[in-house]
Amino acid sequence: MIKGIKKFSVKKNIEKHFSLRKNEPLKNLNRIGLIVDANFNEQRLIKVLSTTFSLNSNQLSTIVFKENKGKEIEGAFFTEKDIDWRGVFKKESEVKSFLAQDFDLLINYFSRDNLALLLVAASAEAKLKAGFPHQEKRLNDMEILMQEEEPGLFVKELKKYTDIIIK
Repeated sequence: MIKGIKKFSVKKNIEKHFSLRKNEPLKNLNRIGLIVDANFNEQRLIKVLSTTFSLNSNQLSTIVFKENKGKEIEGAFFTEKDIDWRGVFKKESEVKSFLAQDFDLLINYFSRDNLALLLVAASAEAKLKAGFPHQEKRLNDMEILMQEEEPGLFVKELKKYTDIIIK
């Protein structure tokens, strides 16, 4: 749980990223970013995404948020400890390389309003951001209302709407 000055700084940085966001038209889907909460099985989602959007491994970048140290995660992940007291990610954090990329589509596959997840989602550069409805309405350009346990249906809806936007 983020507390005190760190919490204030994170909220301030989230606001800054929202105010600096540029709106660019989505013309194609060459690069997709995925932010996932470790409470969900991200491998299943990655498989469905890769198949539906015909992605190869270098077109999809994933970062997983985990709260406890005990849970083993495959691939890149981050925790609240990767955020310093100024509300920015530490230099050695895996999330820094994720945030250095420009995405055509960023998928925020989490439904809870956790400050660390919100900070990564707000900080990431993407032409289109999609995910579940949140209390913070500026987070996603497209919200898909359904259960996290239904990745196939989520991806199907996402594909349908991105195809409409790109045409």
